[in-house]
Amino acid sequence: MIILKYSVATSLASLTAAMLLAGSANAAAPSTLTNVFGGGAALVAEELWQAADCYGNETDLYIATGNPLGSTTPVVDNPAPFNYTGAAAQDCSTAHFETSGKSSLNYLSENSGNGIKSIYAHDITRLGVTPSAWASPTVQFSFSETALDANDVSIYNAGGSGGHVGLTVVAPGVTPGAGQIANPSQYYGALVQVPAIIAPVAIVYDPVYKKVYNSGTVTEYKLNIHTPRADGSGGLKLNVATLCQVFNGQIVDWNDPALKKLNGGVSFEDPSDPTPAKSWSVPLQIVGRSDSAGATNVFSRHLAAVCGGVTYTGGVTNQYPDAASTLPSTLIGATYVKGSGSNPPPSGETVGKFTVANGADGVAEYVAFTRTPDTNTTSITQGRIGYTGVDLALPAVLSTGANTYGLNTATLQNHNNQWVAPTAAGALAAFASQLPPQSDADGTYDASVTTNGLRANPQDWVQPNLKSSYIADPVAPRSYPITGTANALVYSCYSTANRFKVVDGFMIWFYSNNLIAAKNTGLLNSAGSSPLPANWRKAVLQTFFNSALASLNLRINQKGQGACTAGSITGG
Repeated sequence: MIILKYSVATSLASLTAAMLLAGSANAAAPSTLTNVFGGGAALVAEELWQAADCYGNETDLYIATGNPLGSTTPVVDNPAPFNYTGAAAQDCSTAHFETSGKSSLNYLSENSGNGIKSIYAHDITRLGVTPSAWASPTVQFSFSETALDANDVSIYNAGGSGGHVGLTVVAPGVTPGAGQIANPSQYYGALVQVPAIIAPVAIVYDPVYKKVYNSGTVTEYKLNIHTPRADGSGGLKLNVATLCQVFNGQIVDWNDPALKKLNGGVSFEDPSDPTPAKSWSVPLQIVGRSDSAGATNVFSRHLAAVCGGVTYTGGVTNQYPDAASTLPSTLIGATYVKGSGSNPPPSGETVGKFTVANGADGVAEYVAFTRTPDTNTTSITQGRIGYTGVDLALPAVLSTGANTYGLNTATLQNHNNQWVAPTAAGALAAFASQLPPQSDADGTYDASVTTNGLRANPQDWVQPNLKSSYIADPVAPRSYPITGTANALVYSCYSTANRFKVVDGFMIWFYSNNLIAAKNTGLLNSAGSSPLPANWRKAVLQTFFNSALASLNLRINQKGQGACTAGSITGG
């Protein structure tokens, strides 16, 4: 048995400082301008774009548009460049880490399902839409909150179909036929799947529930939240019962007694609303994703874990199954097409069933109260609630600049009956109790510690999609209950030295730099997400992005180097 131990000198700080010196883009920049392409998860797209912009040349963030039955040209929706004010400050609107100007990382925000397909097929078109400005037909990386399990990894390595892949993969050495794809391990090396961002999934709503036009002016009425947060980001309280009842279609009005009881026993009616209290009613419309989404996977995993024991009426039971990346068909009603205008609602909208929209931005757009009444429609009432990333809601949206909707978020009751907002701190608490595979407490490799799996197994680096996962209903104090990870999917082997240098340099920088990881002031915290704990970042770096664990032979590389010497390998 080989057990590798490291001295205090190889703490995360010294390890990453040495790696940045020896392996950063400044020390090993591409020799020519090199674009790498990727896409997938929408939940963390805003902060991923900001990170790519801080690292290399500014590129456009593309967001897929269209309804789930088809697609149109993606749109450009760039967040605000990040301005890091901590030590070694960097304003990313003018300064980039990779100073040679030869690295460009391009990202298409679509969904986790298509991100997985694209990395397996090595094919940009699998993202669903392709920006016309992207000349390359291939992808070099993707992101997904839907975890690839042992079956999915087996399909990558040996061929097969099913699982979360959604493609038919041939075995190594077999020529793919119609409707099949070549074996990715044969050509691009082993799959690497590692967590990159700890992401809370927020329950979002617009605080405005009614707008009234009167003599040229518009009056807005807002939900009366009993215990609002001081920063104006919300504070609606949902315990397990009300959360499950809302999203199983049982609570369909903002005047529901269970909601009022939980929120101080007072009505949500704006005190200035002239509607008599006895007749005040605002339909509560649930909104969710139409596509195969990591956000849905994280959201559904929690509801599958906690909603089974909740009491429902009318013979209803919890509708959320295990390991789902799409919403239950029994709960889907109308479809909203992004950009079509959120009022009037689409045909077939029904309280108690989801109105679904494509992409995280589509959910946010439909939840938002964007229509203004006029002389023809003098009064509009709506009360929508959905789930999306915190980077699309207050206060994080002030950093990302993703929209101007002013969406609020709910405070949820966790496993310990604590009320927790969807913050970076709450997400970190939900994740931090787990150690990386084959690691001691500080992330140092220890071959004998196999409780959390093996470093050579991509599936062991991530929490499973199952309701039995510890993160499905986290028990650590102050945990935010709906939390997942955005996982980077990269190849072991790259076709050129330049592509390798861009992917490798970015990943080393992402896991090492305080601009990303600093508490409160760092990019991820500013966007409402959390970096991995130091022990996880250390383990990821040691295993895949330096040569400290040479015996494992897992360090990513370029064609013809390291583990990438097999004759069939062409590289990603």
